[in-house]
Amino acid sequence: MPNSRRLAIVSLLVAFVLLPARTSFAWIESGHKIIAMIAWDELTPTARAAVMQALKAHPRYAKDLLSVDPSASTEPAADSAAALVPPLPDATDRHIFANAATWPDVVRGQNHPMHAAYNHPAWHFIDIPVVVDNQPLPAEKPENGPPPHDIVEALNKCVADVKNPAVSDSDKAIAVCWIEHMVGDIHQPLHAAMLVSPQFPKGDQGGNLISLLRDPPYTNSAMKLHLIWDEMPGQFKSDDLDRYEADGIHNDPRFTRDKMADALAVTDFMAWAKESNALAAHYAYLDGQLKGAVQSRDRSAPREDIPGVPPGYIANAELVSMHQVALAGHRLADLLNRLYDAK
Repeated sequence: MPNSRRLAIVSLLVAFVLLPARTSFAWIESGHKIIAMIAWDELTPTARAAVMQALKAHPRYAKDLLSVDPSASTEPAADSAAALVPPLPDATDRHIFANAATWPDVVRGQNHPMHAAYNHPAWHFIDIPVVVDNQPLPAEKPENGPPPHDIVEALNKCVADVKNPAVSDSDKAIAVCWIEHMVGDIHQPLHAAMLVSPQFPKGDQGGNLISLLRDPPYTNSAMKLHLIWDEMPGQFKSDDLDRYEADGIHNDPRFTRDKMADALAVTDFMAWAKESNALAAHYAYLDGQLKGAVQSRDRSAPREDIPGVPPGYIANAELVSMHQVALAGHRLADLLNRLYDAK
């Protein structure tokens, strides 16, 4: 894990330039779990109990949310090092809550029994253009089907579903999963941006059409720009490692609620998207100066023709991402506390 992830977020993050904002998995599985774990620590006892009760109505509670119970492992030997690290009292609930944040990506699998009814690709992003060189905006595509058509509309719908007594308990549980997930997605800068430039006159699909060498000059490090950002919080395969990363970010004095007080006062979902869009414009696209290959041509293009990320790019991306993960965790906790423990 790069040491720069433990560094302070640069002062440039203090001033968000709200520009007028896009797809893929955001933050990978660990990123969503880390955000959920940060939020879990900030939920009130009342909200925790209510959220867990709501999630128990999920149609795939046992198979998708509970999965492996981290507190139900076999008894370690008396002299085992594992015996020195007992699970936390709320480990199972925290595990379920973290898994819920990943469920909207789980249901993307075409073999998942709920795929047809509950996979909503458009709910993961919003296309807010980042325009370079006065490139004309592409013609707007007609809306496909009824709303929600983007992550902002979907967040508003899911919040309304949780509040609506006419919505079934199972659909409320699914709405909670989507709320957890989308609060994470909307804070990934490339889920709220679409580069429109002479190279990408129809848009770059949130960095999915741009390929760069993440670790130049190594040609085997070619990746989509979007994936470079998705992986920033890490890729772990255990609750323990996700928890370790969550604790590190949560306890960083530069990511505290006090330091983010002004941002936490903003509760409008479109405003969150515009914040992320501004970060994408400046840090992901380097104000239009980032050079990359067109992803769709990568298989036939010589690998040496794929540019590398500029010096310092990854370090800045890590810092921005850690800030966004922390902010998403705080905001998710605040949103769920308002929904389930309004006082």
